[in-house]
This record gives sequence, C-alpha cells and structure tokens, in this order.
Amino acid sequence: MRDLPGPLHGRPPLVSAALCAALCLIACRAHAQSSADERRCTGEWRTSAEERVAACSTLIDSGRYPAVNLAILHDNRGIAYRAAGDLASARKDFDDAVMLNPTSARGYANRASLLLAQRDLPAAVADFDQAIKLDPSDATLFLSRGNALDAQGDFDGAIASYGDAIRLSANYALAYFDRGLTFRHKGDLDQAIADYDQAVKLDPKNVSALNNRGIAWFAKGEPDRAIADYNLALRLDPNLAAAYNNRGDAFRSKGDLTHAAADFDRALKLAPQFALVYDNRALVAYERRDYDHAIADFDAAIKFDPQNAQSYNNRGNAYADKGDRAAAMADYNEAIRLDPTNAAVYYDRGIAWRNAGDFDHAIADLGEAIRLDPGHAAALNERGYVYYQKHELDRAIADFDAAIKLKPQFAIAHNNRGNALDDKGDVQRAIADYSAALNLDPNYAAAYYNRGIAWRRKGDIDRAIADYDQAIKLNPTAAAYNNRGSAFEVKGELDRAIADLDQAIKLAPNLPYAYINRGNAKRERLDLAGAVADYTQAIALSPNIALAYYNRAWAHYLGGESDDALADADRAIALDDHSASAFSTRGLIRERRGDSAAAVADFRQALKIDPDFQQPAEGLQRLQSGAPKSQ
Repeated sequence: MRDLPGPLHGRPPLVSAALCAALCLIACRAHAQSSADERRCTGEWRTSAEERVAACSTLIDSGRYPAVNLAILHDNRGIAYRAAGDLASARKDFDDAVMLNPTSARGYANRASLLLAQRDLPAAVADFDQAIKLDPSDATLFLSRGNALDAQGDFDGAIASYGDAIRLSANYALAYFDRGLTFRHKGDLDQAIADYDQAVKLDPKNVSALNNRGIAWFAKGEPDRAIADYNLALRLDPNLAAAYNNRGDAFRSKGDLTHAAADFDRALKLAPQFALVYDNRALVAYERRDYDHAIADFDAAIKFDPQNAQSYNNRGNAYADKGDRAAAMADYNEAIRLDPTNAAVYYDRGIAWRNAGDFDHAIADLGEAIRLDPGHAAALNERGYVYYQKHELDRAIADFDAAIKLKPQFAIAHNNRGNALDDKGDVQRAIADYSAALNLDPNYAAAYYNRGIAWRRKGDIDRAIADYDQAIKLNPTAAAYNNRGSAFEVKGELDRAIADLDQAIKLAPNLPYAYINRGNAKRERLDLAGAVADYTQAIALSPNIALAYYNRAWAHYLGGESDDALADADRAIALDDHSASAFSTRGLIRERRGDSAAAVADFRQALKIDPDFQQPAEGLQRLQSGAPKSQ
C-alpha cells in the first residue's frame, strides 16, 4: 500500500484587517501638492506601490505632522512596501507606526499580518492579541488571529477566535469558512462541513467554500458528494484549476481513471506549472501501469516543486514497479533527505528492499516507519511479512497481532497471520484467521487458496477442494489449479486431477510442481511412461528439486527399472537427506536388488526421520524376519 498525496486545499489569502487610514491633520493647512500626496499615500488615488511609497515618504519627510498622523503615514507606507515585496522596509514602518502610536489597533494588526506572512507565528499572535485588546469590537481582528493560531497548530484556540468573530458579526461568511478549514485540519469533518454549509448559505457564490466542502466530503470517503460540490464550484468559476484537480482526485478514488485524467489535463491547461496536478496525473498513469508516462509527470511535478518529498517518493514507486531499483532508491533517499520524518517514505523504501530480497534493510526501514508513526498498521503488516519470509515466525505473528489490534478489519493481516500460524503447525488457528479474512473480504481469493492448503493439511480434502473452487472462481491461477488437482489425485479422481493439472501447466508452463503432481496422477493410472516424462520435465525446469527425483525413482521402481530408480533415489537423498519417503523408497529398491544390508540401513534412517512411517517399518520387519517380499 502506498501513501499518495491528497487533494489540493488551502486557505484563501487573508483579507487584511489593516485598512488605509485617512489622515486627520492637526493644526496643518493642506497645500495642493501635499493634498495630492496624501491621496496617493492613503490609497485614495489608484497608483502603483512605488508611487505610493514615494508619496508617503514625501509626507513623512516634510516634518509637518504630529506623532499620531505620522504613525498613520508610516502604517500606509508599510502597506505600500509590502505590496511592492519589500518586507524588511514594511516591517520597519510598522514598527515605527506602533512606536509612534501604541494605542492604534490598526498598527498592531498590520504588523501582525506581515509577521503571519513571514511565518513568525508567536509574534503575529501577540500583535493580534494587542490589537484586540485595543479594539475588542472588530471581528476582522479575531478572524486574523484565528488564522495565525491555525497556522501555529493551535486549532482549539483558532476555533474559539473564529467563534468570537462570528459572535461580533453573525453573517461573517469568511469566518465560517476559515473555521471550517480549521475543523478540517483538526479532523472534525462534520463540523467543517457544517461551517462550509453556513458560508455557502451566506454567500452562495463562494467558490472556495464549495471547493473546500468537496474536500471535506472526499476526506469522509464520500467522493460522489465531493464531486457534486466541485461541479458547483466549476459552474461558478470554470477556470478554477484547483477544483478540476480535486475532482480528478475524487474520480481517481472511484476508479474512474478516464474522467480523472481529463480533469487533470484541464487543470494543467489552466495552470501549466501546477505541480500537484502533475503528481496526481502521474498517479493515474501509475495505476494504469504506464510507468513511463507516470515518471514523466512526476519529473514535471518535481521540476515545479523540487522540495516536495512526496513527488520523489511517488516517482520512486514508479521506478520500483518498473524494475529500476537504482533509480527508485535514489528517489526514496532524496525524499527522506527532504522530509526525514515522513513514515510513508520509509515504508515504501522498506517494501522496495523486501522485493529486492534485502530483508535486513527492509526491517530497518519498516521499523523506522513504525517508530515515526506507531499507528501505521500497514508497516507492521509488511514487517511481519518480512519476518515470515525470514522464517522468524514468532516475530512475524507478533507484528501481525499488532497490526490487527490497530486495525481489526485488516483482512490482509489476518491472512498473513494465518500463513505464519499454519507454518508453525497451528492449523486450527490458521483456519480461523483465514475465515476472519474472508468475513472481512468475501472476494479475497488468496485467503480461500491458503485456507484450502490448511484444510488439506488437516486431511479434510473436500473442504480443501471447496476453497480451491472459490479461489479459482475469483482468480484462476496456476497454483490454485495445481493444488486442486493434487487434492483430486488424493481422492482418486484422476481424470479431474489431470484436467486441473493440464490447466495449471497451460497457465504456467514453467511450474515444476504441476508436472510432478500430474506425473503422480499418471503414475496412479499406471501410465508410467507419461509419469516419467512429467517428472523429467519438472527436473529440466528445476534441476535441484528433490521431490521430482523421488517420484521418478518410484515410477522407475514400479516399471521394474531398478538401476534408473536407484540413481534417482540417490539424487533425491543427496538433495534432501531429511525425506523419510526417499529413504524408504531407496530401501525398497535395494531390497529388490538383493542388497538387504543397505535396504535395512535405509529403512532405519526413514524411521529415524519419521517413526510413524508404516512402509519402512514393514520393510524392516520383513527383512529381519527373512520373509520374502511380495510383488
């Protein structure tokens, strides 16, 4: 599971609480030129920011104004400097304005707005507090303080400040909108939607409220309602690229990649440098397994936003799935450099290490993902799977336990824990886990397949076949046909067994076990030549598979070909000296060849491995009693 970026969202630009104050000249007679400069400085006349700065400077330098009016001039020049992008000069003028008139709420508010833009959040909040203290009846000051508190992460404080703004101005649509944003940041989607509703009610053409309400519906897992809101927003503003992006993301979540791609195309036509849209369109190509187009769009996203760790991570996933491990690792490493606390990147890199067979690095990265995000159930499940691949079953089960505790509806974790329990020999608990997985996801083919294996291990062949039936119905794989064919062979239904094994081989011509199992079925039908041919093909595909040599030895034995049988039994034992069946079969071959001492040794070794194995016990008794072997 890959973590992917969500839809575009954001707060609209602040409506500055600072308005240009009109000059109230004290004991001064305005001249024609100074009157024109005053109109330029206050913004009464439409002028450029530079012209406004010049006008304010002329008035400030004239020396004709008392402190209270001089404070207004500095405040207005600060606004002009900020509009021109000269934030340092703006800050100095706001400081001077506050110093000249420390009782002006506007001075503190304008400086606070600049501090907020510069992300000096504690100072911004302090100035807004002072402005509110000086003018507690101004709703815009409470709104702006709410924005600063939200940016600081103090969501409860922000919500309270917006509430005060609404208390002072009951029809303040922007306050409802901004409070909705903060509720969404806090994760309270229902309250967010309620506030967006009110904002839209007060201002039916509020495109931002409609767009953000769509985001909230999407976050609640209701993409259709989200799409309805994006449609309304686009009807009001057909050129709103963000709404096209967000609607595209909603379509993608529904699996409607065609409409998603069309929306992302439209967004990019409107905003060709919109990095997030490239990232989202790349995800559509990624889901289509069109990795080259995905990588090209991730490239563009990174070009326009080179500090976005998620784009590097997503491109790493595309490279990984394409098979370019080196490029994938380079992207994951860059993502971690940019955002070293991003658990999702460690998670994805951990999966890449696991797929490369580097289990120790995989465990390290998945462990870091869990450390950064202790609630990351998927990372616990993946680390458990790595432990399972390393055959550290107790550690695997512990991780699967933790994943399921965090996310009881996690069907994959139930299935994986079932595999670990089955490998430990706890078949009944394994079956319980597979059943739990299937209750959560009735179309989970792998869980049917795995439960079929467990039923087979318990000796319940009919239930095994029933589960293989379901697995094949949902996902007709070679492995499922192979296992069902093997189960039919055990039941003596050889025609059905061979039909399934034929299908397994058709689907996967290089699957050696399907040839072995079909050979077994043919052997039971005494088609020894056909059986030997299948075992030989299995050996050609996998020369070190002991089971193929053992079964071919048995077929040669049944056909009276003792020399070939002995050679295959020797090879089977050389490859796997823990197979009681191989030793017992070689014992039978040696007994037939008259080598009783060697046969006795083989029967004894078979019983040492499996004391309950009846065939070598009978052979040993027969040889020790001197009774002839029946043919």
